[in-house]
Amino acid sequence: MLRDLIDTALLEDFAGGLARSSELRACIYDGEGRLLAASPPSGRFAHPSGPAMDRLPHALELTPLPADEPPASVAFVENAGVWYVVAPVYMGDTPAGYVGLGEFREPAPSSVPVNPDTAVTTPETDEPRQAREALPVLQRRGDFPAVRTARWAARMLAHWCARELRAQSAAEETALVGDIAELLSGEQDLQTILDRIVAATARVMKCRFCTLRLYNPQTGELTIQAGHNLSQRYLAKGPVLRSESPIDDEALNGNVVYIEDVSRDPRFRYPEDARREGMVSVLTAGMLYRGNPVGVLRVYTGHRQRFRRVHRNLLRAVAAQAATAIVNARLLDERMRAAETERQLVLAGEVQARMVHTPPPPHPMLETAVVFEPTAHLAGDFCDFLTLADGRLAAVVGDVVGKGIPAALLMASVRGALRATAQRCRDLGEILTRLNGHVHAETSVAEFVTLLLIAVDSSGRRLHYCSAGHEPLLILRDGEVLPFSEGGLVLGIRPDEKYQHCALDLYPNDFVLLYTDGAVEAANFDDELFGRERLLDAVVQYGRMPPDQALRNILWDVRRFVGLADQADDITLVGLRVRGGD
Repeated sequence: MLRDLIDTALLEDFAGGLARSSELRACIYDGEGRLLAASPPSGRFAHPSGPAMDRLPHALELTPLPADEPPASVAFVENAGVWYVVAPVYMGDTPAGYVGLGEFREPAPSSVPVNPDTAVTTPETDEPRQAREALPVLQRRGDFPAVRTARWAARMLAHWCARELRAQSAAEETALVGDIAELLSGEQDLQTILDRIVAATARVMKCRFCTLRLYNPQTGELTIQAGHNLSQRYLAKGPVLRSESPIDDEALNGNVVYIEDVSRDPRFRYPEDARREGMVSVLTAGMLYRGNPVGVLRVYTGHRQRFRRVHRNLLRAVAAQAATAIVNARLLDERMRAAETERQLVLAGEVQARMVHTPPPPHPMLETAVVFEPTAHLAGDFCDFLTLADGRLAAVVGDVVGKGIPAALLMASVRGALRATAQRCRDLGEILTRLNGHVHAETSVAEFVTLLLIAVDSSGRRLHYCSAGHEPLLILRDGEVLPFSEGGLVLGIRPDEKYQHCALDLYPNDFVLLYTDGAVEAANFDDELFGRERLLDAVVQYGRMPPDQALRNILWDVRRFVGLADQADDITLVGLRVRGGD
């Protein structure tokens, strides 16, 4: 660990300085006893003894010493006939490395005096012997200067390691909060974000397990949505109620909740499962976004651990960032779904527009035109041209109650039923009577349809119409607008309603107009309605023009009256001109 936390050059400088100040040989080893740095040889014996030992014995026998500061034990290690004082560098309870100081000799044992006259001296061994005898004598005591110096050096290295670990931990914590904050601007799906949160939180918090539960405010349930290093059996646990989980409730109220041992805390719901997974201590923080609960983030250790304030604050910060990332992902998901819905609505609107703008069957005595102006992609208005069973050209305008998708679906249903009925029936009243039964059977009480159906014979001189609560049929003749409003109840109210058709004659140059209430109920910023009188004036003013031009001018008058006010209802206009005049 020393090699990972302290640069080798710094260790070499430290060893050199330690050797110079103590006038001893200094060596620094990693946690496995491998040599990392050593001072150069300086003593008389160091040169002939060679380099420092490159590895400590695998099993160091530590000798306890009376001490107020760590380390409270040292080892006395022999190498090549000399001894070293070795002090462990502790990180927690684990040696991260060792500091060795030497070289020392053992005290000379008591022996029989040697007669110098008979002693034999060998030049080859005399110098090393003299150098060895010049070494300081090893003393296995706590107050031995070399022991105190080795222990001091070990404490210094331990402090450096702790400081570097704190710096690395702070950097990782900052990076974790930053990584989760980065998720705010990403476009990843929610599950990917949740998986990243639990994995990163467990790594930086140095916890074995991590879970994330999301809160459903409608049901009050918390459900595991992501987990790190946990079995599928545990992750598959069902939701828990906030009201039945005091830990989660306290966390969602803004507190960080600590449990020292889950197997002994009655608040923890699954002690047996936790024991099987290997969980011991737990820290839980609520994920809150603008005061609203989003879920809970929980980390677990595999051993009993007291979480410091910095750990609690970190988990709280991570939970807050995670809550924001989750809400952001949900909003992004909603936007994507809304965009897809919008795309589908556009496509549906195009299909509806094609149905409305289907070219009418040709008629030798009539000119036809349609204006269809929906307020949104899908409209509740509809119009159609079709050929009845007896060959007459029919035109229909309808208005389904409501707007948007429900109204458009009902409109499509009514249009299909009308076309199917018209293939079998000749009488307009019978057609609407049957259509009324269909609408009543297919709709709710609050749903209904207004509809005006007309049919013109092949001569273009006879018109039949049948109305189901719709706006009056208008005919411009000789500069005067004639309204025809006879009819029955709107479709879908009474299943037994009977409808009767009416007939009238047409004359050359007659202009026939069918329309929906969006034309007369269009309102400006003063909430003033365009009204039927303005519509009649527009028909008089433009009715002698070709049908297409006449309808577009009528629509322009409505738009000009409304101004920049929102269009509140669909507008549909169908115009027919009788040929044969000048």
